[in-house]
Amino acid sequence: MAIVHLIRKHSRDLMKESLGAYMTIQFFQGPTLSLERAKRIAPTDYSKAYDWFMKHAGEIGPRPYGTNAPKDVGITLCAQRGIHKPKGQFRYALSITSTANPFYSTDRIHRLDGDTWVVSYSEQRQNDGSSDTNTVYNEALHNCLHDGLPVGIFIKQNYGSFLCLGLAFVEHYDNEARAFLLHGPVTTETGKALSPIVSESINRPTIEHVLIAYNGSVNGVLADEIDRALTTGQLNDDKGDLIPLVRAARQRQYRDALFETYQSRCAITGCCEGNALQAGRIVSYLGAASNRPSNGLCLRADIRQLFDRHLLSINPEHLTVRVSLPLMQSEYRNLNGRSLLLPADKKKLPSYSRLAAHYAEFLERDGTP
Repeated sequence: MAIVHLIRKHSRDLMKESLGAYMTIQFFQGPTLSLERAKRIAPTDYSKAYDWFMKHAGEIGPRPYGTNAPKDVGITLCAQRGIHKPKGQFRYALSITSTANPFYSTDRIHRLDGDTWVVSYSEQRQNDGSSDTNTVYNEALHNCLHDGLPVGIFIKQNYGSFLCLGLAFVEHYDNEARAFLLHGPVTTETGKALSPIVSESINRPTIEHVLIAYNGSVNGVLADEIDRALTTGQLNDDKGDLIPLVRAARQRQYRDALFETYQSRCAITGCCEGNALQAGRIVSYLGAASNRPSNGLCLRADIRQLFDRHLLSINPEHLTVRVSLPLMQSEYRNLNGRSLLLPADKKKLPSYSRLAAHYAEFLERDGTP
């Protein structure tokens, strides 16, 4: 029983490790993100709006607001600024408009491998730009995060002109940065690209290890269901009791692959103490691409926390460590400029696009060029 208890504890530690940033980031906790599921959950009027955003994704021009609003959708698609929650009893945001207001962070589009993109969006503030947030609208976007509903995105290009980026899921909310991460595009073909549980390769021993950790034995039927969920990226909402097992198996496989890639060594400090190491993701946990070693770094636990909080990052051009201004007053300043320790297998080098997305967010928060 003592051995089983230790395995269970290790599995719980894996779950905590997969959350990142020591619980300061709120993630979607469900098993499946898809347009089909969203349309089942969302108010009926939202369905035509989702179709409109998909149809017009990539177009630049006036927003569908006021006299430019389409007549055949039946619901307003955007607000004058910020987060749009249609009038009435609706709980969910339908779209966001990113402008260049000075009290907002600069919102950027980052293209990732796997044909997806992410956009960082600061929570909505009051019109005067004060630190007080506009609770009603932010709650509407939080509801989208909690229930797995997408939002349309408009990015200001120039005077009167906006890019309709399409639909995106709210992947997470960062409590410290007070910002949402939006991940798209959401389409009828999205499938595995934005699944929170899909993995490209899961071996049976990993699944069996997780089942022993949670249940003390291997159940063949449960193992088959977990395998199917990880392969297809789909799991019915009524299978909620399987979510911890599926997530633990996915994280275990990712962790093992990343530790092998980096030879159980911290990519920044060189620390080789296995008990002190964690498998961190550079950007995003959605989709099969996020579960590849190229989206990760093997890091010492304290370095992982600082990386997740964007207090240090990696310059993607030079593959060197960049330490934030607050940390330059601590012992971590010695890491500034240090070269990243790279995998021996060049096919598993960290993704340039994901490092670039993390580094851009780091520079914005640090306020340095």
